[in-house]
Amino acid sequence: MAELGQGAVGRVLLAVAPDGRLVAVKQVHPALAEDAGFRVRFRHAVAASRKVSGAYTAAVLDADTEAEAPWLASVFVPGPSLSQVLAVAGPLPEEAVRLLAEGLAQALVDVHRAGLVHGNLKPSNVLLAEDGVRVIDFGIARAAEAPTKLTGAVVSSPPFMAPEQVQDLPRTGAADVFSLGSTLVMACTGRPPFAGTSVPGVLYNIAHRAPNLDAVPQALRSFIEWCLAKDPAQRPSPLELLTAIGTVAPAPRPWPEAVHRLAAEQQAEINQLVGGPIASSAPTLAAPVRIPAPPVVPPPPFPPAPPATAPRRKHTWWLAGAAVAATAAVLTFLFLDGSGGDPSNPLPGKPDAQEPGNSATVPAPGTTPLSKVPDKYTQRVPTCKEATGKVEVPAGYGKPSGNLEAVGETPKQSNQCFWSNQNGDRIVVSWDHHLSQGGKTGAELADERFESGYASAHGSYERTAVGVGEEAFWQRGIANLYARDVNMRLNVIVESQRYSPGEARDIAQTAGKSALKLAESQ
Repeated sequence: MAELGQGAVGRVLLAVAPDGRLVAVKQVHPALAEDAGFRVRFRHAVAASRKVSGAYTAAVLDADTEAEAPWLASVFVPGPSLSQVLAVAGPLPEEAVRLLAEGLAQALVDVHRAGLVHGNLKPSNVLLAEDGVRVIDFGIARAAEAPTKLTGAVVSSPPFMAPEQVQDLPRTGAADVFSLGSTLVMACTGRPPFAGTSVPGVLYNIAHRAPNLDAVPQALRSFIEWCLAKDPAQRPSPLELLTAIGTVAPAPRPWPEAVHRLAAEQQAEINQLVGGPIASSAPTLAAPVRIPAPPVVPPPPFPPAPPATAPRRKHTWWLAGAAVAATAAVLTFLFLDGSGGDPSNPLPGKPDAQEPGNSATVPAPGTTPLSKVPDKYTQRVPTCKEATGKVEVPAGYGKPSGNLEAVGETPKQSNQCFWSNQNGDRIVVSWDHHLSQGGKTGAELADERFESGYASAHGSYERTAVGVGEEAFWQRGIANLYARDVNMRLNVIVESQRYSPGEARDIAQTAGKSALKLAESQ
């Protein structure tokens, strides 16, 4: 093991698990371990953190809350934090911010699905890994249905707090969306959207003033501004935000070169730590930390390194930034009085033999090459007014509203509408069609975006045959239908706590069929 840093609650060590993976271990200081109240909160924190899993978070692998020196082990995520990148390389370019936005939104889908609220989303808790975004520090995450109360000072970072946090009102996942918007402004401009000469001034501006978005690229401003609505009910859900962000094409090196250089320097430090000579001045643990390999874990981000033979002290801001952040997760939670909620029940997956990412050369079904298929949808997509009464949704939903009218590569090629009822359920329908251009047919362009874009970028999709378009995917665990019909892409999302998983998917299927039928009639 190698010590990476110490804090008021414990120390962070880089360790090698029995299966060869690098992990970040947080060991609590002995004085705190003797506090019975601390141990109770630590148990709650660990239980809450275990509920969060996904490709965009740093998973908790194991913990021992009853040990003489309690500890927690998380996946070690190599890569600088967003705050480190901004300090060294400055603001990110537009496409990198779009990729960042997609990763943050998907991470919140994972967090909220577990019944938790992150509560402290900010640049220092966002890692830019070689293969994408990771959100860490679930320390003040709590069950959405079991609000907790702060027992001490403000825990969150003021510039990234939501208005309801500032006003000490009940907090939901919408607060995370607001923090996401503030983080994106910081990524675009190098400064937060609400400035002030003092902390009270910043908090007042968050609650009462409009955000400063002057330097935010126009193409990103609409969905960022949506996230920063003062009223939590007016902000998008993470799923709605994913639709608004649009498709982000995968790339082998997704970040600016400056970010990859920082990551390479960090990797060199890691290699030196686990493979180089050991410093004799490093302290040893009071008791050995043995981390069993869990049955299902994310793959290692780089080849497993051989275990070090003894502790080695190495202070480096790269590793401290990644490892301390990865395991600080539980620590801030200790200032709260509460416990985690129950995880949601994922939908059973029944993937087809064909997996996302295998871009077809002919439509599915069909035998004509996509390069020979004429555009089926040539007129504008439906407006939300036209969708009223035409897109089939259950009784009790009001008229649809939308905020993406006339958004897309050309006007009226894309639109999004959402329906809601008095129970808080929401149905979101998005159309996005492609016209032949640049030597490619609309079907080819739609297929590229469908297969090699959004669907293949997430391993959580399964092919399905539900009669919506020529091919379709379900997102595993939720009622999120993503379909393609010739040169039209369609996305239908059903958000509800009342419907069973099967009912939610049936609603999405019915809405999807009628939405395509409406598009055909334009």
